Amino acid sequence: MNDGLPEENMSSTVDHTPYSHVSLKLKELHPQLPRVLKVAASYMLEHPGDVATLSMRKVADNAGISLPNFSRLAKMLGYASYGELRDVYREQVQHGDMREYHLRAETLQKSGRQKDADAKWEDFRAATHNNITAIFDGISPDYFAEAAQVLNAADRVYLVGMQASSCLSAYAYYLGIMVSGKFRLVRGDGGILADPVAEISEKDAMIVVSQRPCARSSVDLAILARERGAKVIAITDSPAAPIAINSDFSLLSPNDSPLFFESYVGATILIEALIGFFVTRQTKNIADRVSQIEDTRKRLNEYWDQSKD
Repeated sequence: MNDGLPEENMSSTVDHTPYSHVSLKLKELHPQLPRVLKVAASYMLEHPGDVATLSMRKVADNAGISLPNFSRLAKMLGYASYGELRDVYREQVQHGDMREYHLRAETLQKSGRQKDADAKWEDFRAATHNNITAIFDGISPDYFAEAAQVLNAADRVYLVGMQASSCLSAYAYYLGIMVSGKFRLVRGDGGILADPVAEISEKDAMIVVSQRPCARSSVDLAILARERGAKVIAITDSPAAPIAINSDFSLLSPNDSPLFFESYVGATILIEALIGFFVTRQTKNIADRVSQIEDTRKRLNEYWDQSKD
């Protein structure tokens, strides 16, 4: 998956969302609750997707207890009504911490059954449209051009992306290497990260793609790059993301999605635009390099050729 996988979480990160507060409070209260409320609390902890998407009556039926018990529990948690408490779960599903994939997946599965194809398609269309609009509204052309110029000025451009973001760094490499030999892909194969960046210096640049919760290795590499004097361009989803804080240029890519996972459409657009700006400012003739690569690919029979197969 992506930068949202548990092993990528930064151990120092503290979750202060209302949902996390509710979950923690339920765990704290659980040992001292009456039996019937223990059942309610356990159900809420184990089936957050139900709380977000189903009526209180249906949740009570599923838990096998009477409906008023959930109202009692909501008040013990400091909420005026069960409806207020359910809103916390709904907000978590839509905009909450990316670590709650199980919650979002459960919600998508349950709510999706109640929607027809047109409604589901519209959800994805609207989310994608909003993400893309936010990118172009939020990043000024001059700022973006300044970030892209860093690539032209650099001796080497290191490309970093871990977990699901690795496909984005690989895509950036695929595009970049066609027009210039300065691009370097940092994979971390076998857990080795130091070797590919051993020579990074103030003459270089690094593009890091990472969405919250950011991969620790991506953050560490960005910090190392800046310690060595290299310029760092972050493609991420929030100015508060650690990868944004440890960068020289932060290109924000909203990633809202009705899916249980974040959208990478915006990040893909930013990568394509960066390489596009880089190409327009290249002083060397790149056509010969692209032609040579294409000829080599054909020589190695990398493309499907119906006349030969």
